[in-house]
Amino acid sequence: MRLPLALATALFLAGCGTITYNVRSSPIAAGADAVIKAEINEGQKQTTLEVAIVNLPPPDRVQAEATVFVAWQRKDQTAQWSRLGLLNYDADARSGAINATAPEIAFDFEITAEKTGDAASPSADVVFGQRVSKDTAP
Repeated sequence: MRLPLALATALFLAGCGTITYNVRSSPIAAGADAVIKAEINEGQKQTTLEVAIVNLPPPDRVQAEATVFVAWQRKDQTAQWSRLGLLNYDADARSGAINATAPEIAFDFEITAEKTGDAASPSADVVFGQRVSKDTAP
């Protein structure tokens, strides 16, 4: 009875994998660093992201009218961006974090400074960008 369970667990885990990216910010938020953990689940065709950022200036220091940071994903350069959610920003600690799920196993990921949290597409004020896929694993 244990062999089928062990086999099922092994097959499930074969479709999963965690990749960790250490990403430096763009020049508009110089000095900020992000750790992006991407758990790719090929069986479910989705990726769970855990993002932690340190030394992040407030949104309005990145772009004068910005009030929030927003995370985005798109399958590739031909696809439209989809909002994943707002970064939880701690002004006192100058840190941010977000946990989100992208409906892809290979995609472009960005965090931008935005005027409002309900932006329909990302601004040009990109703080972090990373291609997430097994092919880009460090």
